[in-house]
Amino acid sequence: MPMGTISSSRDTVGVAVVNYQVPVCETKQDVLENCRKIAQMVWGAKHGFPGLDLIIFPEYSTQGFHPTKWMDLTTTVDGPEVEMFSKACAENKVWGIFSLTGEHNPKGNPWNSLILINDRGEVVLNHHKVLPWVPMEPWYPGDTTTVGEGPKGLKVGLVICYEGNHPEIFRDTVMKGAELVVRCQGYMYPSKDQQRIVAQCRAWENLTYVAVANMAGRDLVYSYFGHSAIIDFDGSVLAECGTAPDEVTYALLSLSAVRDARKNWTAENHLFNTLHRGYTALPPDGVAECPFDFYKLWVNEPQKAKQLVEELTRPTAIPVEA
Repeated sequence: MPMGTISSSRDTVGVAVVNYQVPVCETKQDVLENCRKIAQMVWGAKHGFPGLDLIIFPEYSTQGFHPTKWMDLTTTVDGPEVEMFSKACAENKVWGIFSLTGEHNPKGNPWNSLILINDRGEVVLNHHKVLPWVPMEPWYPGDTTTVGEGPKGLKVGLVICYEGNHPEIFRDTVMKGAELVVRCQGYMYPSKDQQRIVAQCRAWENLTYVAVANMAGRDLVYSYFGHSAIIDFDGSVLAECGTAPDEVTYALLSLSAVRDARKNWTAENHLFNTLHRGYTALPPDGVAECPFDFYKLWVNEPQKAKQLVEELTRPTAIPVEA
């Protein structure tokens, strides 16, 4: 839809994504100072874009990812970091998506989490990264996709960085009702081109808006390419940042447009057509049964599916030669 305004309406959700400067946090105090900066950016974005309904920060934007001190910087959903975010959302009457890397986990290693906070300061969604970026990330894997109601009734799904490279997580999230899939990432060079393509492809495949918030700048280990973006449900780019740290861009998502497309598109309605295969040849509904042997095997015999994958790739987590 047309770009350029800073307002929104009953039918549109104003969304901002932040090219956040990757923080280098050595202590809890560093983390809290960084959270104050994030809260200030919420205030600034709302004043700059009065129609703002939802602001999105990248993965690792709260605690960073210190290569040796990451365990010392974990927190909880009721910790002081989230308390600051909740206050910023309530005071500015906006929804926000924030990263916790990591969130304390009584089962073992911390989770890599995304939380959605509403405009009253309440945490309404908490997604644990299902597919951590191995072998570098130590986070305990989550076990489900996460979708809930966001601003103005928009259905929001949460995806974190690497797991967005897997088409299954987007499709599962959308099949739970997501109309906007938010992909918060801390993606570094040299994967810039691939990640920009993936965001557009996933939007097109799933008839969904996609909002990407990515880090920019350099920490102790990596350089991050930014390019936070908001993608239309046809795969076209509505708004995109460059590579500079702390850039913010804004776009409007039409509730009626995405719902109309899902209801009335035919040839490119991938969601409907997947479960109504060949309905032109087999009217009126086509075939609903799953034709994909690998997915049948994965659901019914996961160890056999694992063996199949290992035959295609390797049987050990780290290549034997390494």
